Amino acid sequence: MSAFFPPHHAPLFRALLAAKRTGRGRALGPVQRAQVWQAIWEFEQTLTQQGVWTHETVRREATRLLEDSSAKPFRHVIIDEAQDLSPDQWRLLRASVAEAPDDIFIAGDTHQRIYDNRVSLREVGINIAGRSSRLNINYRTTAEILGWSLGLLRGEAIDDMEGGLDSIAGCKSYVHGQPPTLSGHQSAEAEAKFIAASAKEWIDNGIAPSEIGIAVRAKWLTSKIEHALKAAGIDTVDLAKASDDNDAARIGTMHRMKGLEFRCVCVAGVSAKLVPAANAVTPVEDDKQTHQQDLERERCLLFVACTRAREELLVTWHGEPSPFVTALEKN
Repeated sequence: MSAFFPPHHAPLFRALLAAKRTGRGRALGPVQRAQVWQAIWEFEQTLTQQGVWTHETVRREATRLLEDSSAKPFRHVIIDEAQDLSPDQWRLLRASVAEAPDDIFIAGDTHQRIYDNRVSLREVGINIAGRSSRLNINYRTTAEILGWSLGLLRGEAIDDMEGGLDSIAGCKSYVHGQPPTLSGHQSAEAEAKFIAASAKEWIDNGIAPSEIGIAVRAKWLTSKIEHALKAAGIDTVDLAKASDDNDAARIGTMHRMKGLEFRCVCVAGVSAKLVPAANAVTPVEDDKQTHQQDLERERCLLFVACTRAREELLVTWHGEPSPFVTALEKN
């Protein structure tokens, strides 16, 4: 397959051929890069011919228009969950506000990065050197839950979005409670029954069903847990569909737990075969750096799920526990 594209695209294609792909997955040779470029060019030509857009092409065009305009739509931009934005999303935000003192306020935590987005703010035109502050006090969860959850990330070299490394040292909570409960089981069914019994005990002790959150890495496990909870007389609702009117335990994937909090949380299915998720980790033989970054993201995802708990955390698995848990227990 030979690459064919307009001459004005040639400089971009040469840049693609020269671009380093370390940490981007399986290596691509010159012929493969040409094939990728051809596929992308034909895809974008088809979009133009049909008069349709993708989220990415809309964002790119909006960025171009804003960069070409001296009149910006905003004086200030506030960004939360900054660690999960992609480079092109950052470029759009940068282009939407004129550079000035206090032009952009950014809040984020790279220890909670759960998507495959990595960026250097400097490279997208945002300078935070000497302007950032570190927040060390956790107001959501107890010191016991926080301490155990931070152990999942201890020793991980997590970037700070500015070319350096971030640290979890000094992060603390002044609220105290019970340490997390860890429980392994022979089967998924036995695990689900234990979760139902634990949820029933929480409810009997005055916890409302809506104050219970259950997180899983593998979606298929939710049906087993829902069945066990129903047998125990506990209603459930999907996290994606829950409303304030639902007096039911919330259940969903770890990704869905982001931004939420509950008095009691069960993180279920933290088994060796499920966490980390095999399909979310690049084989080490394909790209060692990407492999390590994928494992880091899976650790961060587990960390996020566990720190949704304000008062009590239950971590369960069936079969062998996740290596993330066994490594923590050895320390």
